[in-house]
Amino acid sequence: MKSSELRKLAKLIFECGQLKRTPRSGWTLLGIKNPESVAEHSWRAAVIGLFLAKSEGADENKVIKICLLHDIAEGRTGDINKVADRYIKDKGEREALKEILGKLFDNDLLEIAEEYEDRKTKESVIARDADLLELFVQAREYEALGSFGSVSKWMGNSRKAMKTKTAKLLAREIASTEPYSWLRGLKKIPKLTKAL
Repeated sequence: MKSSELRKLAKLIFECGQLKRTPRSGWTLLGIKNPESVAEHSWRAAVIGLFLAKSEGADENKVIKICLLHDIAEGRTGDINKVADRYIKDKGEREALKEILGKLFDNDLLEIAEEYEDRKTKESVIARDADLLELFVQAREYEALGSFGSVSKWMGNSRKAMKTKTAKLLAREIASTEPYSWLRGLKKIPKLTKAL
């Protein structure tokens, strides 16, 4: 890799850090004070995407890449919730994507990120379902915390938009699963000895 490419990559890595500081703005409309960040959302969407791709027989690596890259422009544009999106739809986000990814690695990353928006491939449909399912999971977690009654509508809308069989089945299972039930299945952790 040339030093100019390394410099661009270093800047991109720092810019990705902005996603850790960018809250998912839709949750603030419901009064959630410290919502998840775009980075947190993208990471879990990528994990969900991996398992959806495995189940649906798709290219796992491509789905993970789409999930990790599709919101990368939000470090510059911010997370635009559905209310704001009615007024500023798609303005700037694609342009930001082109500026961020366009000259790295022969444009293949830009093509992968843009594939998400077009939804013409199996992998892009699965990545979108992973994105919707992550929102669904987050809504279920907020619902379990109580006092966020309107998240159930968001869950319903997300579920209706899902296309893959696996995502729909998983959403049904998530809806009936208590979010912290995984803790109850853990074995007791032995007490640390004084020697440690």
